[in-house]
Amino acid sequence: MFNEKVSLKNISYHQNKILWAVETNSGLIRSHNEDYYIARPAFGLWILCDGMGGHAGGAMASRVCAETIAHYIIQGKDLEQAIQLSHEAVHNLGKQASDQSGQPCSTVAVLLISKRQWTVAWAGDTRVWLFEKKKLQQITRDHTVVRKLLDWGVITEAEAKIHPDRHKVTRAIGIGKEHPEISIKTGVWNSDQVFLLGTDGMAYRDEPEILLNILINTVNPDQVVDELAYASLQISGSDNFTIAVVGRSLENRFIRNAVEKSREIWNRHSKMGGLLQPVHF
Repeated sequence: MFNEKVSLKNISYHQNKILWAVETNSGLIRSHNEDYYIARPAFGLWILCDGMGGHAGGAMASRVCAETIAHYIIQGKDLEQAIQLSHEAVHNLGKQASDQSGQPCSTVAVLLISKRQWTVAWAGDTRVWLFEKKKLQQITRDHTVVRKLLDWGVITEAEAKIHPDRHKVTRAIGIGKEHPEISIKTGVWNSDQVFLLGTDGMAYRDEPEILLNILINTVNPDQVVDELAYASLQISGSDNFTIAVVGRSLENRFIRNAVEKSREIWNRHSKMGGLLQPVHF
């Protein structure tokens, strides 16, 4: 059933100590959720999709997109091939559509983690960020009309936030017979990295300082998801949103930050010759 108002949340541990949390929500206005996610931590796989193409069409497109990718990854296909096969599956939905709402399609962002490498693949405007060493980097680059206008210098960042075409994507899974161009980035996977994934209804997507502050000051992925989900509902709530946070041992990262802070205080007091008082976090 694709038209139910829904808020779903999962929290789990990967067998390799990857801690993750994800939530999808229809928002405060819409009665249906066209977002869809799949988490397969045993395979190091997380997929977020945002469907388009009418009430049921968008929901079906996002689900078929995510499930097809997951199926072929688990079967041993490489990531790009799995996404191309999902494009064919979603495109075929248009041939079966009974309404006139247009060709169903979906944005997609995929995070695939192996023992030594992470891979991010995407089409559309579902985003992925990497949080590492107290810095936040946006890995994905939107495939949107507004992103092109920004690249061409036609509009400013401030104008982009209110541009009427800011949600129009230039690439999506399911549009056209030809396979879409998929953007892919890879990197070395290490224990200090945390990934944030979000569809276009997530709050603070264009406020990296706020996202960074949330990631620095939270203990685990569940808290990050809670804060961003609450903000997404309070600030707008007009769109579906899906948020996922994936990392290895955020508690250890938090403890390291606390130890660093206590050392800084100790050194400062030692240089001043003062008495060190108990420090509470």
